[in-house]
Order: sequence, then structure tokens, then C-alpha cells
Amino acid sequence: MNPREILLKEIFDKVGDKVSEETISEKINQFLRYGNIFLLFEVMSLRKEIEKIKEQIQLQSKTSPPPIT
Repeated sequence: MNPREILLKEIFDKVGDKVSEETISEKINQFLRYGNIFLLFEVMSLRKEIEKIKEQIQLQSKTSPPPIT
């Protein structure tokens, strides 16, 4: 088995129920082709997603009523 097939199998086993095999395959191809640059862009994308989630949580906490105690 070549490194691409090994990565594909391992990642699909772990997240195959949430992400399609085609998407995983594309990401692996990009990683093997671009290496560190690919990882940099993935980290930047994850940071943006984290910021969006933080904003949503803050907005929900501002708009939700206080808990009844």
C-alpha cells in the first residue's frame, strides 16, 4: 500500500461517517502535493471556523434569558 492509500484508509475509518470518501481523497491529494502550505491554509480555515462559533456562542448567551434558579 502506498502512503496515499494508507492515509485514505485511516482517515476514512475515523471520520468516514461525517465526511465523504471523495472529500477525504481530495484533501489527501492536496496534502501530498502541497504539504506545509496545505496545512497552513487548513489551520487558517479552522481558526475562522472557531471565531464564527465563538461569535455564535456569545450572541446566544446575550439573547437567551437567564436560567431560573
